[in-house]
Amino acid sequence: MQRLAIRILSLALIVVSSAAAVETEYPHGGFAPRLDLLQGLLDYIHTVEKIEVKAGPKLWQAIEAIPIATGVPLTPEQEADLRAWLYDFLVAFSASGTDSLAAEFYLREGVNNPTALKNLQETLEGWGIPQGDTPFALFQAMHRAMLDDQGYDYRFGKAFFRHSTFKVFEMQGYYQSYRSYSRGFVKARFKLQKEVEAALRAGGKRVFTDIAFVTEEPAKFAGATGLVCTPFFCRLVWDSERAMWRFVEVVYNAKLPHPFLFSAI
Repeated sequence: MQRLAIRILSLALIVVSSAAAVETEYPHGGFAPRLDLLQGLLDYIHTVEKIEVKAGPKLWQAIEAIPIATGVPLTPEQEADLRAWLYDFLVAFSASGTDSLAAEFYLREGVNNPTALKNLQETLEGWGIPQGDTPFALFQAMHRAMLDDQGYDYRFGKAFFRHSTFKVFEMQGYYQSYRSYSRGFVKARFKLQKEVEAALRAGGKRVFTDIAFVTEEPAKFAGATGLVCTPFFCRLVWDSERAMWRFVEVVYNAKLPHPFLFSAI
């Protein structure tokens, strides 16, 4: 798939850490997904400078600076695709993104959930919203419909990566979900997650990456209590056949609803 924006790709060698150090120092890609443990951090983030989520070299350089902790060998190509994934995700839902970029992000892996696409089409028809019959047109139309329903133009305003880490690790036999740590959060279910769980039960081994970061809503949407900061916990799995990282799980703060179409991919 053609990338959403021009990127500067760094092919630096990966510094390998021990698996024990990864688990101790970088839980869940930077911090633990529990609001009672995060409230102090979120209060602090309100007071410090954050990077604007906007397509361009400044955002890319900030993402490029996020450290990688891994006990698993990682190729330069895997690292480049990992950073590109985060860049694409943020840009697609920022003020510099568009409905088309959002649809492209959702479909970066291809069409994996025909049933969900049919549900999107039926929902749009029920709302009387015109749409094409291609997957791209359906995602584009539904993305806009959900934003309009909440009165938003875009989702991400600024981002905070200071405690973020790309934590790379392996699983085999049993899939350990974020679910046990998700108090105060909502979690999106991906069709891919069930496939990964089945592969692990069958004896397969998969390489995953956790990345945690905090986003701040756009300034113009601030309410009486000020801007809302939302922690995100994203998990990707490496697909060796497609040579790409794929979105397998996401957990985020339940206090601010995010109109994403994750359940449809």
